[in-house]
Amino acid sequence: MTVPAAGRTLDIIEIFARERRPMSVSTIAKATDMPLSSCHGLVKTLESRGYLMESKTQGGYYMTRLLGHLVRAIEEFDPLPGWIVPGLAEMRDQCLETVVLAKLTGDNASYVEVLESEQSIRFIVRVGDTRPLYASAVGKALLGAMPDDERDAMIDGIAFTRRGKKSITSRAALLKDLETSRARGWYMTAGEYFDDVSAVADAMRIGKEYYAVAIAGPSARIEAALDKHVKLITAFTRNWRASFDTRGG
Repeated sequence: MTVPAAGRTLDIIEIFARERRPMSVSTIAKATDMPLSSCHGLVKTLESRGYLMESKTQGGYYMTRLLGHLVRAIEEFDPLPGWIVPGLAEMRDQCLETVVLAKLTGDNASYVEVLESEQSIRFIVRVGDTRPLYASAVGKALLGAMPDDERDAMIDGIAFTRRGKKSITSRAALLKDLETSRARGWYMTAGEYFDDVSAVADAMRIGKEYYAVAIAGPSARIEAALDKHVKLITAFTRNWRASFDTRGG
């Protein structure tokens, strides 16, 4: 269940991030497709809590630095090992493709870290974006890391929709793909969400949470260097599991 007021508040924050200029209430309401009265109430609430300020000289409201301070405070605590992000960066530099870290969130894979390739043509995704489990390499890897009963229950709730030309569209086809992938030790998509994008992934369970890491990019480049990408991914997840085994969890 979603909460409309929470979604509208996030819409306001995102419009300021995109526009980067002071805006009147009516401009914010139009940009977020929100009723003027609702927008006015949210703007005044954010102003009273210190997140927005009104600029008389420039005309309109703008974000204060409070949200940035809170974000930095949150970032100071990272539940993942300190070597994870540098390790992802090193892998990105070795494979020259975009590297992502995803987490199982509800019935989707949610990207929690993205290190983009520096190549002009590359896989682009934002932290916070989600992908369906059946149509993404990270999603398949997350399913593959689950015990069979948990995996099967998750698959039973999937509403299969064709995303790309090669999308998996049935439970039987997905289970067959997962069994093959689990046996070889890594997971892959090729044109299953975006027609010309491929990715290689693996996953691990940490406590009660599932994480997956993937290398993604144009299909022609990914498939030409598939063996190299597989070795990088499986070595990364092997090191991650070892780091948790060493400290007992």
